Amino acid sequence: MPALTLTSPEATTDFARALGAQLKPGDVLLLSGSIGAGKTHFARALIQSLLSEPEDVPSPTFTLVQEYETDKGPLWHADLYRLGNTDEIIELGLVDAFSDAICIVEWPDRLGDLAPESALHMSFSTMDAEEQRRLVLRWTDPAWTDRIASTMEVTPTPVRESEVAAFLRRTRWHDAEATPMTGDASSRSYTRLQRKSETAILMQDPNGDAALFARLARHLTGLGLSAPHIYAETTGILLIEDLGDGLLAGLAITPEIETRLYLTAVSALVALHAHPAPASLPVATPEYLAQAIDLAFTFYAQMPDLLDTATETLQPILAQYAAPEGVMVLRDFHAENILLLKGRTGAARAGLLDFQDALSGHSAYDLVSLCRDVRRDVHPETEQACLHAYITGTDTDAEAFRAAYAVLGVQRNLRILGVFARLALTQGKTRYLDFLPRTWSHIQAQMIHPALEPMRPIISRLPPPDAAFIQDLLSRCPKH
Repeated sequence: MPALTLTSPEATTDFARALGAQLKPGDVLLLSGSIGAGKTHFARALIQSLLSEPEDVPSPTFTLVQEYETDKGPLWHADLYRLGNTDEIIELGLVDAFSDAICIVEWPDRLGDLAPESALHMSFSTMDAEEQRRLVLRWTDPAWTDRIASTMEVTPTPVRESEVAAFLRRTRWHDAEATPMTGDASSRSYTRLQRKSETAILMQDPNGDAALFARLARHLTGLGLSAPHIYAETTGILLIEDLGDGLLAGLAITPEIETRLYLTAVSALVALHAHPAPASLPVATPEYLAQAIDLAFTFYAQMPDLLDTATETLQPILAQYAAPEGVMVLRDFHAENILLLKGRTGAARAGLLDFQDALSGHSAYDLVSLCRDVRRDVHPETEQACLHAYITGTDTDAEAFRAAYAVLGVQRNLRILGVFARLALTQGKTRYLDFLPRTWSHIQAQMIHPALEPMRPIISRLPPPDAAFIQDLLSRCPKH
């Protein structure tokens, strides 16, 4: 589905002439777009390029159809704006012309089921720059693929194709139906593409490292885990396997079901941690993790004077209880990033979606992310079952693991307090403020562990996210 930028009226004319040279009787162009979007300008330029003798090409708004004899045979130019039903279209003879003439149809939505499947759909729209037009092309007949490519190659005035459209044109997904998907707190965006019964996901990560995602996905699938397969990639763009919509967060409707689903996720962690992390991953050192709580003091609490004390206190605690173990830490391992995959078994039943920020670190980090989820309440029975399953599945020292679990839980949730506050205060993403009370409750619950006693005086100075505090944050957020 190429999306082109026609940079000027001359560019529209040049593209129309180049496409006209590719046409033959039986070709149908369906031109959609609002009044003034450029449909008639395009049609007039194309028709004039095919006439052996120059003549005026009026808009058929009132005549409904204008017929021309061209060097390529008969050409019909129709404007269906004033028609109300398909019977009127049949009376015009337009449907019969589809088979033996070149047909250009404006307002093709009036055709309904009469639109030929082999037609080229051309959607015009205005852009911020006054003379520029956006043109989206769509087709199902594969014969158009090479013809459109040839048209673009010979157009004298440069036609800019969006990077995504150019990427998809090199795959078999260029003509797919596209449906935007809900994004996350990052700059990444996701679009589901559909071709008949097949689907794939277009992932765009303009500010990240799509190549890293692809490398880590291949690493995970190489271990027998279910990350998306990579179909195609270029800088900042990936076409990946669609693992479906079966997120654990939506499926966990009872405590019993939640526990079963979460244990599937734990089995993936057990399998992952049986192997060393890729050597290229950054290491979650105590210093790195301690520094990562800075936003809790600068954006959430606005107490930067307390930050140095907090990091200097937390770092030796992390070194003692949660030093890196060399396993792969996915970081955002929670119920809205994990899918239940039918037809797969064991650890492969857990579909993994978010791992491009992975680190090499301590094995407790992702279990904390799963069971101390800031987006949803996890039943205590589920948390204890997951802890038991992981500890027994990896033959880990239970006391040491639970200490690391508590320490990393406080570190992670302090970081999240700051990240969510920053998203609200700098980008106006105020929905993240709704998660602050639950995030705070996780910190309070895990501060009980004796390993965190030195941090208690510091945490006690932070303001709790009660209604008044959140209202104050909201008052300072940019309006969107």
